[in-house]
Amino acid sequence: MIVARRVYQYGIAFAAIWMLVNGLAGLLEVLFEGVVEALLPPLISLGSSELADRVSLYGALTGIGLITWVIHWGLALRAVTRDPVAERRSGIRKLYLYGVLLVGGLILTYEIRRLVFDLLGVLFGTVTGTAFLYGEVTEPLAMLLVMGMFWIYHLRLAGRDRLAVPEVGAGATLRRWCVYLLALVGLLMLLFGTSNLLARLVEVAMPRAGVQLDTGRWLATDVAGRVASLLTGLLVWATAWTWSTRQFRQIGGADLERESTLRKVYLYFVLFFSISWTVWNIGQVLYVLVRSLLIPSQAGELWSTAQRELGDTLAHVVTFGIAWAYHATVITRESAAAPERHRQAAIRWIYGYLVAVVGALTFGSGLSGTIATLLDLLVRPGIPHAEHWWQERLSLYATLIVVGLPVWLLPWLRLQREVVAAVARRSLARRIYLFLALGMTVLTLLGTGAFTLYQLLRVALGETWTASNTSNLLEAASAAAVAGLLLAYHLRVFQHDAALARQDEEAEAAEATRLAAAAPAPGIGAPADADTVTLLVVRAATAEQAAALRAQLVAAVPAGIPVETVRLPAAEAARLLRPPG
Repeated sequence: MIVARRVYQYGIAFAAIWMLVNGLAGLLEVLFEGVVEALLPPLISLGSSELADRVSLYGALTGIGLITWVIHWGLALRAVTRDPVAERRSGIRKLYLYGVLLVGGLILTYEIRRLVFDLLGVLFGTVTGTAFLYGEVTEPLAMLLVMGMFWIYHLRLAGRDRLAVPEVGAGATLRRWCVYLLALVGLLMLLFGTSNLLARLVEVAMPRAGVQLDTGRWLATDVAGRVASLLTGLLVWATAWTWSTRQFRQIGGADLERESTLRKVYLYFVLFFSISWTVWNIGQVLYVLVRSLLIPSQAGELWSTAQRELGDTLAHVVTFGIAWAYHATVITRESAAAPERHRQAAIRWIYGYLVAVVGALTFGSGLSGTIATLLDLLVRPGIPHAEHWWQERLSLYATLIVVGLPVWLLPWLRLQREVVAAVARRSLARRIYLFLALGMTVLTLLGTGAFTLYQLLRVALGETWTASNTSNLLEAASAAAVAGLLLAYHLRVFQHDAALARQDEEAEAAEATRLAAAAPAPGIGAPADADTVTLLVVRAATAEQAAALRAQLVAAVPAGIPVETVRLPAAEAARLLRPPG
C-alpha cells in the first residue's frame, strides 16, 4: 500500500510539474515581450487574437499544473512529516527528485545554449530587434528563470534529504545516474563545440585557394553557435564533474563515491569514445598520406581534397586527444588513491577487452586485405585492373594495420600482465573475449572453407573458371590464413590460462592440507605433544539440532579429520570457556 501510494503521488507530481513549468514560462515570455514592445514602440506589436490565444493556453497549463502539483506534492511532504526517515530513504522519492533534476538539467542546458547563442547574435549583429521581440532572447530567458527556480528547489530538497538520512543503495545510484549523465552531455557539447570552433577558425585563417568565404552574417551565426555549445558544455560539465570529484575525495560515510561502479562506467565510456574518435581521425590522415605516397600523380589532388577536411581532422584529434589524456590521468590517479573493488575492476576489464576486440578486428581485416592484394599481384601480374586499384587497396589496408595493431596490443598486453592474479584470469570479460576470438576465427575458417569448396565444385560441374574466381579464392585464402594465426594465438592463451587454473587448484588443495595437518584434532583434552587446544562449544537447543550440526561439520571438513562431540553440563561449558586468571 505504501509503495502504491508513493508511485501515485510522485508519478502525478512528476507529470504535473512539467505542465506548470511550461505554463509559467509561456506567461513570463508574453510578459517579457510586452515589456520589450513598450520599450521599443516602432516595432511590430503582437496581434490581440494571438496574444489572447497564448495567454489562454499558458494560463490553462499553469492553472491545472499548479493545482495538481501542489496537491500531490503536498501529500508527499505530509508523508515526510509523519515518517521522515522511511520517506526520505524511499527509492521512489529519490527517483522523482533526481528525475526532475536530470530532465530539468537537460532543459536548462538546452536553454542556456539558446540564450548564449542569441546574446552572441545580438553582439555580432545577427539578431534584430524584431527577432528579439518575437522570442529570440525572451523565450529561452523565460524558460531559464522558471526551470531554474524549480531545479534549485529540488536540488536543495535532495541535499536536505541526504543530510537527514545518509543516501545509500538505490538512492545513491539514482543520484549518480543524474550527475554522470549531465556530465556526459556537457562534456560532449564541450568537445564537439571546441573542435568545430577550432576547425572553423583554421578555415578562416588559412582559406583554400580559389575558395571565397562568407565572412559576414553567415560566419557570425556559425561561430556564435559553436561558441555557445563550447561555453554551455563547459558550464554543465564543470559543474557536474566538480561535484562528483568533491564527493570522491570524501573518505568517510556510507556508499562512498570512490567505491562507485557507475563512476568507472562513465570514465571508461568517455575514454573509449575519445580514443575511438581520435584514432578514426588519425586514420583518415594516414590513409591520405599512404595513398599520396603510392600514387604520386594524385598527391596534389588528394591533398587538395584532404585540405577541406584537414582543419576538422586536426581540431578533433587535438580536442579529443586532450580529453583522452585527461581522463586516462584521472583513472590512474583515482586507482592509486582508492583500492579497486571487484565490480570496478570488472568495468576496466570490459573496457580493455572491448578495445582489444575492435583493434584485433581492424588489424585482422587490414592484414587479410594486404595479403590478398599482394597475392593477386603475384599470381596475376598481367591481368588488367582498374587504374591504381592495388595502390588504393594497399592504402586502405595499410591504414587499418597501422591503426588496428596498437589499438589491439596496448590494452591486450596490459591485460596479459594481470593474468597472474586468478581473479583477473577468471573474469567473465576475459572469458567472453577469448571465446569470442575463438568463435569468430573458427567461423571465418568455416566460411572460407565452404566458399572454397563451393568454387571448386562449380568448376568440377562444368563452370568456367574466371579471373574474378581467382581473386575471390585469394581473398578467402588470405582471410583463412589470418584467422588461423589469430586462432592459434588465442588458443595458446586459452591453454595457458587453463594451466594456471590447474596450478591454482593444486596450490589451494596443498594449502588446505597443510592447514588441516597443523590444526589440532577437535575434542576434549589436548594431545600429549601439544600445549593448548581449541575447543568449540555449541549450545544446541535439542539433540536433533546438535546431530544435524555435527553432520554438516563432517561434510565440510577435509576427509580424514575426525569430528567428535561430547555433551557437557552448562556449568562445565562455562568453566571451560572462562578466560584464564
